[in-house]
Amino acid sequence: MTAWLPLFLMLVAEPATHGPTVAREDTLSTSVSEVLVRAPRVTLDEILDRVARGEARRDSLIRDQSFRFTLRVVRNTVGDKAPVLMQEEVYQVYRKRPGLVRSDLLRERREHPRSENGVRVQFSKGFGEEIVTFAFHPSARREFTYRIVGRDLVGGHLIYRIAFRPRSALDPSLPGGQVWIDTNEFVIVRQEITFERSPVAAFLKGIDRMVVERERVGDLWVLKRVLLRAELTFSIPRVGRAFDLGLFYDDYAINSGLPDSLFKGHEQASRASEQ
Repeated sequence: MTAWLPLFLMLVAEPATHGPTVAREDTLSTSVSEVLVRAPRVTLDEILDRVARGEARRDSLIRDQSFRFTLRVVRNTVGDKAPVLMQEEVYQVYRKRPGLVRSDLLRERREHPRSENGVRVQFSKGFGEEIVTFAFHPSARREFTYRIVGRDLVGGHLIYRIAFRPRSALDPSLPGGQVWIDTNEFVIVRQEITFERSPVAAFLKGIDRMVVERERVGDLWVLKRVLLRAELTFSIPRVGRAFDLGLFYDDYAINSGLPDSLFKGHEQASRASEQ
């Protein structure tokens, strides 16, 4: 081994004397003939029909659910002043068919404990999540127009982006926006809402973009969070000119078999909250 090792090192270290070496590269080329796809693309009307069926199916699969709900309101979100947490409430919520609902306040924090300013919380008896689906019920097609604005492939899921807007400008309470639809189940997984005009002009100067997001829990999509920023027409003491509202949902348990006894003594409170 010692006999040929110096020669090997010399050959490696000695530079070539005949100039630079250029690598030769063979490039393969090929072509694929075009194929005409004759299958029709899904129409907008068919997508809307499938979303209505997908949301109805999602609703029907939930027999009961429990989750933790957090409300946060932050003031001074516009201007030079530092934002301040004005209100925070945390609830444990239970729902069960048919029409049973219970909510227990776990924690409450207010900037001014005796103040009546703030957001009041009520929980519906249904599982439909109207804040997500309001523009995609079959009856809503009389009030909104729709168009496809994009198709995206995300993690093996084909996602349609559908924009919607009110047919008439006479009702300022109707918003427009855009939804993201997972075509595996044709349910709405995200929504952005915009108001061209204030729905309550005497009180609100305007609502900035509102975002609604869902998350998948088991086999079902459920609310994850709702975020919005609102600017007031006039400054309110202890509130200011603008505030941010956040609604957060977590710690879900779905179809866990909640007993009817859990709702005893809460029926009257539930009926009052629905009025």
